[in-house]
Amino acid sequence: MKPDRNDLLHVETCALIVVAVAALLPMWVACIVALLAGIGKELYDREHGGVPSWGDIICDCAGVALGALLTII
Repeated sequence: MKPDRNDLLHVETCALIVVAVAALLPMWVACIVALLAGIGKELYDREHGGVPSWGDIICDCAGVALGALLTII
């Protein structure tokens, strides 16, 4: 499966959330906040006629890992 623009937006958004929150709070809190944002978005999709996707959750996890890496460096 080829990544599309939506997948990249999930990665970018979660990475940015981790970097921003980690500037104020511990890294583990930043990672949890980003994951909860991604899961919340999928729950919102489910309740409002969208299609929740496990692929989006995987992209969110990749974004969290990227954000944590960028913060550590």
